[in-house]
Amino acid sequence: MKFGDYLRQKREESGWTQPEAAAKAKIEQSYLSKLETGKSYPSEDIFERLVSAYSMDTAEMSAAIFSAELDKLREIKAVRAAVLARQKNQSLFMRGWLIAGLVMIMIGGAVLGLAYSIPDDQRMKFHYRSEGVIMTGESPQIFELLEDGREDANGKNLSERTNYDFQVLRDNKGPTYIVPAKGGYRKYSLYDKRHETTLSPLVWLYGPGLMFLFGGLACFYIARRWQ
Repeated sequence: MKFGDYLRQKREESGWTQPEAAAKAKIEQSYLSKLETGKSYPSEDIFERLVSAYSMDTAEMSAAIFSAELDKLREIKAVRAAVLARQKNQSLFMRGWLIAGLVMIMIGGAVLGLAYSIPDDQRMKFHYRSEGVIMTGESPQIFELLEDGREDANGKNLSERTNYDFQVLRDNKGPTYIVPAKGGYRKYSLYDKRHETTLSPLVWLYGPGLMFLFGGLACFYIARRWQ
């Protein structure tokens, strides 16, 4: 907003005509018209009259009008003091956002560094399968025999004996290995092996870390935007 527009706005808020406002400020109406249209700017004495007549707040005015307009009023002591106070507040405001941004980026970097320090676990995994329990005294190939359509000593076929169990191991135990079970044992056979990735237990830290980083950048943007 220009100084003249601000002056006219204050006059209209008071419900005065130009002649009435000029009389209250003890200046010529033609001069007030030049002030409102931006053709002239007040001296310190005239400015003090306007402040008194309009009950203006210099700090409020300096925040409302353009910086280029304030430059034209810098010779007025009250305006210069208000401008310096506003610049100081802006400096504190920007410094606060910059410090907040720096802290957030440092925290974000530390969190991401911690998450990255423990990499994902990438290992070969060995998949074993057991068709069911091999009873004591039975042939270790009992399930192969049942697959050929035969029956066991109790007359049970393959579907009646099948009770699958699967194990995934990090260590290769060879083509087969045996594990004791109730009534006998289980024979596990290797049927697949492949590389598998187990995510790091700290993978969830990537989210907060990125949030802190973007938050820090946003603080820098705000500080620069309101500079």
